[in-house]
Amino acid sequence: MKKIWTALSCLMLCMIFSNVAFAEEPILADKSVIFVIDTSGSMKSNDPDRLAVDSISQFIYSLPSDYKAGLVAYSAQVGVLQAPVAGVSRKMVAEQALQLKYEGYSDAGEGLSSAIRLLVEDDAQEKYIVMLSDGEILLENKTSTEEAVVQYKEAIQEAVNKGITVHVIGLGSEMADTNSLIFSVAEETGGGIFFEEKAQGIQDAVDTIRRDKFGVKQSTLAIVDADGTAESISAALPYTYADKIRILITCEKPVKNLKVSLQAESASQVNGSRYAVIEIDNPTEDQLEVSFEGEAGSRVWVNAIPEYYVTPDVSVEYMDTEPQDADPFTEHPYDRTAHITYSFASVANPTVHLWENTYFDHSSIPIVITSDSDERMENLFLDKGSLTMQEEVTEASKLTVQFDYSKLKVNAIGDNRLVVGLEASPMIPAQEPEPEPPYLLIGIFIACFVLIVVIIIVLIILWKKKRQKPIPLPPDAKPEPSKYSYVGKLNIYVTRTRSGYDIPPLSYDLFRLPAGKVISMYEVLDSCGVKERFPGAETIYLKAGGGRTLVLTNNSDCTIMKNREILLKTRSYQLSMDSKVDITFEDEISELAFHYKDVKLSGIH
Repeated sequence: MKKIWTALSCLMLCMIFSNVAFAEEPILADKSVIFVIDTSGSMKSNDPDRLAVDSISQFIYSLPSDYKAGLVAYSAQVGVLQAPVAGVSRKMVAEQALQLKYEGYSDAGEGLSSAIRLLVEDDAQEKYIVMLSDGEILLENKTSTEEAVVQYKEAIQEAVNKGITVHVIGLGSEMADTNSLIFSVAEETGGGIFFEEKAQGIQDAVDTIRRDKFGVKQSTLAIVDADGTAESISAALPYTYADKIRILITCEKPVKNLKVSLQAESASQVNGSRYAVIEIDNPTEDQLEVSFEGEAGSRVWVNAIPEYYVTPDVSVEYMDTEPQDADPFTEHPYDRTAHITYSFASVANPTVHLWENTYFDHSSIPIVITSDSDERMENLFLDKGSLTMQEEVTEASKLTVQFDYSKLKVNAIGDNRLVVGLEASPMIPAQEPEPEPPYLLIGIFIACFVLIVVIIIVLIILWKKKRQKPIPLPPDAKPEPSKYSYVGKLNIYVTRTRSGYDIPPLSYDLFRLPAGKVISMYEVLDSCGVKERFPGAETIYLKAGGGRTLVLTNNSDCTIMKNREILLKTRSYQLSMDSKVDITFEDEISELAFHYKDVKLSGIH
């Protein structure tokens, strides 16, 4: 394994590495997960290549910094009992997993109970167990087995009582019945149930738990079908001021000659038999270069897991207006509106405001506002890194505001609560009665004033209309029609669907389309009779270009590659004849590729 990944040392070419495996980070961990692994002798036959421990090790290394990780390994008895630890200490837990040996009977009751005891003593707000087993409880005699079964059932109830969520991965044919006792702990605690007949599938289960159950945010930079030659990937990382980016490379078969280039404060790496994790601290540029050689016929995924250490900030501006119905001869307060702006600063440098680039615009951050009288939720959207709202102020008060970062495209760690103080409006002093004014003169003055104001307003409106700029189209708007005519056709190959059903190769004739028509990838697939849904296809547009080209405009969040080039969102690209385009849709599961091909005249009827 070391020989396979020796070339990872080339990472030093463009990075400054720290002297330790992982740079120390602030104490931010408020979530704990313990991995419970069955190391009984039957695992030797179900997992001869030890892919389970390799996947668990990758899971630990790819978790965000707000997770602590622990380990319990059991056979006839508990062999490893490691309480959850944070930061650089997680490396020790991953190394413990790699040292596990498969031997002996299986006492899942003691294994699960031990993990629960460790979590009960832990101070994390969220507590999880990920359990991996290849069979039911079995000890050397019937009495011991029955006692272990009782202990397992009691442990299930303890997990429910303590609010611990348990996800179970079953391996091998003995675990085909997902109604078995081992799986019941997941059902009772609201966890996920995963069955993999072969050890090669454990990686898929681990990735699903990390992404869907733990909500870890990751972005797919590239998916490469290796052909045994050197592969090169270039990607722009929109994660300005990120504290940490983990580049997770997973593969069906080992790769070699892996090189990564990105300017950063420091970086480190860990290697497994089917993965590599490059942990980058405080990157100083946004262009990532990755190259490797993959075994022919294998698939390699390159993902980014960005991480920010964040603290919220607030600024308040007031607008005071005099009430219309107030008695001017009685003291009364102004009507006050507070204009509140929430922003998010870096923990390391509070003067730096995060998420101001357009990549984060329109990202949802729900907030819960609690006052002395009520509690309500507002769903706000980022605009240049800020959230804005208005609050009517009737008296001096304090609002407790809690932010939900879970809908962001990145992993935000740190404070999510602040207190906003609102000041009461000042008082308007009572007026003294005045002598009755000369109404005629006042009327004439008001009429003249109104006339002047009207003239000024009209002039301002005319001036604004003259200077008014056209409103730009939203990012997902359909492109303008083309003046060119279509040629050629699309040969479409659907390589992966969410449903798992195979779709045969498709062909779509472009030359039959009317000139100037703009068509989406959704319309292409629908015209081919494809009923499977491909999220994001409706905002991937095609139109005819000059010189027998095809123009592709990407207004989706799909990952689109042309000849190893990432096609960025809201931009248009020309495709020449014989161009190949690979698309991974917004669900990060569905995939297709299409070739832009010429049509011979003899083939047109």
